[in-house]
Amino acid sequence: MTEEYISGYLECVSRVKDIYTPNLGGFNCFFGIERKNNQTIKKDLFDYLDLNKIYYDSTSDDLEEIKSQINLVEITDWTNTLIPLIEKWTCDKILEKEQGKNGYYLSEYLIRLLQEFLPKKSKLYKLNPDWTMWPWGDHMSEEYLFETDEKFYILHFGESS
Repeated sequence: MTEEYISGYLECVSRVKDIYTPNLGGFNCFFGIERKNNQTIKKDLFDYLDLNKIYYDSTSDDLEEIKSQINLVEITDWTNTLIPLIEKWTCDKILEKEQGKNGYYLSEYLIRLLQEFLPKKSKLYKLNPDWTMWPWGDHMSEEYLFETDEKFYILHFGESS
C-alpha cells in the first residue's frame, strides 16, 4: 500500500461526489510530509506552510494570521470514529439510498486502506480552521492530519465552485 494508491482512491471518490454535486468541482488527496526530529506536529505543519509561503504571497490570505488560528483536535480511536466525520465527502448514504449497500461504504474502504498503510500507533487530528485556503486545497474543504514518527500525512477532502 502506498500514499499514491490512497490518493488515487480518494480522487475516484471525489469523481463520484461530482456526480451528486455537479456545480462543484474539487478533489480529495492524501500525501505525506517528512517530519523533523524532536518537533511537535504543529511545528512540522508550520514549517511546511512556511516552505509554501509563495502560495500565500499570491493570494490575499495572510499566512501568519492563518498559523495563529490553526488548531489540531485529536480524534481518538480513529478507525471507528472517522467514518461519520467523512461520509458526507464519500456520499455513503446517497449511494446506499440509490444503489443499496453492496459491500463496504467508500468511507469504510478508505479506513481499511489507511489501516493497512499507517503504523498502528498513528494519531489523527482534525485540522482547523475549515474556512482557510491551504496550499493543497479547494475553496471548501476538510483536512485531517495523521501523525507518525517519520512523516505526517494530510487527508484532504475538498470542493471548489
